[in-house]
Formats: sequence, C-alpha cells, structure tokens
Amino acid sequence: DINVSTDIALCRRCDIAHAFSELLQRRDLSNELDGKPKPKGVSERTTARGVAYAASHRSIPMALGALAVSLFWNGIVSVFVMLNLASTLNLLDVPMPDWFPAPLMNGDTMGWGMTLFLWVFLTPFILIGATMIGAFFMALGGRTEIRINPDQGRIFTGVGPIGRTRKFSPHQVRQVTLQGKSWRDSDGDRQQKQEIILEMADGAELKLGSGLKEARRTYLAALLQRTLCG
Repeated sequence: DINVSTDIALCRRCDIAHAFSELLQRRDLSNELDGKPKPKGVSERTTARGVAYAASHRSIPMALGALAVSLFWNGIVSVFVMLNLASTLNLLDVPMPDWFPAPLMNGDTMGWGMTLFLWVFLTPFILIGATMIGAFFMALGGRTEIRINPDQGRIFTGVGPIGRTRKFSPHQVRQVTLQGKSWRDSDGDRQQKQEIILEMADGAELKLGSGLKEARRTYLAALLQRTLCG
C-alpha cells in the first residue's frame, strides 16, 4: 500500500513500513550475477555451515597514494615525537642514544608541564598518521569477508587476521542496497562515497564495502542480496 503524499509504503505481508522515495532508489542487483564475469578480486565458496564471500581491497594506485601521504605526514610528526620522547627520557633520567635529538625548546630543557602538554597535543596527529598507515596496508592487502550460515552472519574487514568483525542475524536482514553519500570537504570540493547497506528489521544498518573498487562492491552487494533477500 502506497501513500505518495506521506512518502510511506506499507508491506502488508511483513507488516513493515518503508519510505516510498527510498524504494524507488533501490536497485535490483540480480542482473549483476547473470551472464557477467566475476570481477577479479572477488571470491565465493560454500562451506560446511553456509557460504563465504570475500572481496579484496587491493589497489596499487591507492596504496602508492596512501604511502606517499603517510610518509610525508608521519615524517613531519616523527620529528616532534622524537623531540618529546627525548625530553621524557631525560626527565626520567634514562640514558639516551647519541643520535637522539637534544630535549631542548628555544634553547632550554623542557619540563614536565611542556612535555605532557606536547604528548596531549601530538596524540591526534599520531592517530591520523596511524590511520594513514592502516589505509596503506588495506590498499595493499586488505579484504572484506562475509560468512553466512543459517544462524549467524559475520563481517570481517582487515588485513590478514587483524581487523574488525561484526555479527548479525541473517533472518533480520530485510534489504541489501547500494547507497551513495555525497558531501563537501573543508576546501568546498564535492566528495562521494558508495557503500553496501544491510538494512535490519529493527531499523539498524550495517555498512560495508566503501573501500572496495566499484565493480567488486557491486558484485558483492549482488551476492548478499541474492543470499539474504532472494
């Protein structure tokens, strides 16, 4: 049942209301699996308990770009980190190697107040640098893997065994969609990002695949749509 004026579409069989405008934007991805070659970097296999899908984040251009930015950023930050580390070791009376920088600022030895302030000040810059390093390794050998069995689904995103795992109930997934998001960065330039959305019956959403190449992301979304909503 559809009410265009209130933007509501009600499915009587499952007794769930949807936004009608969102339904119009949803895309049936089944044609991505029919007669089209599977993109390189995507795998699917059947396990003893269910199915497993994986898509590689590997992209040499992105890895080189992330490496260049990471080396530039962390090279600058490391100068201040080494200076503050030298000050910390000096205040703790710990012997320092000869190649360590002198713990001086404006010609004077730094005290505990300035040293602690610099650690707090540098923490966000260190975390940003660590994120850049993580982006490099993701572009070099990262993957998104989804395992689905009758009772539980698991989404893993990371490199090797290191990464983030999220669990969900396959029976609670009501729709799998590809959605785009656009915004403007600090310079006013328009940015776009597309990701796979698992819409749950309780209104929650699981988002994945934003770091994948478009062909891999679309094919993975089609596999999930067929498995979870087919």
